Amino acid sequence: MVSPAWRALTGAALLDFAVSPLFLWDAFSGVLSSELQVSSPSSSLAYAVGLAAFTAGVLVGGRLADAVAPRRLALVVGGGVVLGLAATASAESLPVLVLGFGVVLGGATGLGYATAVRVAGTAATKRGSAVAVVVSAYAAGAVVLAPVVDVLLGVVGRAGMFAVLAVLLGGLVVCASALLPDTVASARSLSAEPAPAEASSTEPAATGLAALRPYSRPILASWTMFWLGSAPALVAFGHAGDFARTPESAIAAVVLLNAGNFLGRLAAGPVADRIGHVPALHATAAALVGACLTLVLVARPAGALAALLVLGAQYGAVSVLTPMAVADTVPADRFGTAYGAVFSGWGVVGLAGPVGAAWMATATGYPAVAGVLAGVAALFWAAVVWVSSTRSATGR
Repeated sequence: MVSPAWRALTGAALLDFAVSPLFLWDAFSGVLSSELQVSSPSSSLAYAVGLAAFTAGVLVGGRLADAVAPRRLALVVGGGVVLGLAATASAESLPVLVLGFGVVLGGATGLGYATAVRVAGTAATKRGSAVAVVVSAYAAGAVVLAPVVDVLLGVVGRAGMFAVLAVLLGGLVVCASALLPDTVASARSLSAEPAPAEASSTEPAATGLAALRPYSRPILASWTMFWLGSAPALVAFGHAGDFARTPESAIAAVVLLNAGNFLGRLAAGPVADRIGHVPALHATAAALVGACLTLVLVARPAGALAALLVLGAQYGAVSVLTPMAVADTVPADRFGTAYGAVFSGWGVVGLAGPVGAAWMATATGYPAVAGVLAGVAALFWAAVVWVSSTRSATGR
């Protein structure tokens, strides 16, 4: 018999898989630009708005996930995914595309991601493995759906492709919601044993950010660590071919970055369960410094490609280890709110990092950009030390 905890985590993984189409943008952006008769930079506004809405969805969704049952939130997410994809299917102008794909789909994606991560992040045991499975499903969604999108575009066209995705992913979210808890309490253990009852309290529960004031320093430390640890890979995702040195290596660079991202997410959780998430974070910091220095010092494409693989794995690992760091310093019933605040750093660097790198590269070249990223990597390591000290200070 499958335990309730495993049912919840399976539902969270399915939900994260279903909300991944935002990051399929490159698979259909050319078709959208052509059919709407707008330039690629203009159509990319929809993707930029989607990233901003995704970040806002995680920020707001984290707080909602602390107060609303995951099953109910999943159904809201499903409605947003279907509506956003349907609007993208029928869009005949750029504003409709921005509204449907950017605002609606992006926001629903962020809400779904926050809901799934809260279910995994509040697991009582083997938390690293739980978070790894759930966030890996998000990365896997883009990998699995990309060839499906390519085939559908050739068979049924843009409108038909988005309509099929809306039906498939909407149905998947409904299946996920059936597996998710129907109360705010989520998966508390990965064993078949029932979770121990939590101590009751006669004090009213604190709400909002006021409940997090005692933990403001750990949240700030985790926020700083997350954006510093994400920045190099987010820049690389936007400029993979340039870092790879030669145009012929561009495709390999994109594949290796994404493969590293997936593998890093999958491996980081079980490793952290064995050695602890703080030592694992120090290992990712060392890997990040090494990868960035390789991009600076090694001119051969093979070296750059190896560095990009490591960079992707480091980013995937940080995506798993950061929720673990947050869960280690805040009460479980405030995890969603805290993680949403921490995730906002990802949104800031995700928008500013690639643009800033492109501006700098025009004047100095990409080896100089890699040098700046090496400095960011060193600051990330310092932030890991800061997170470690706040963990010790809270005694958790």
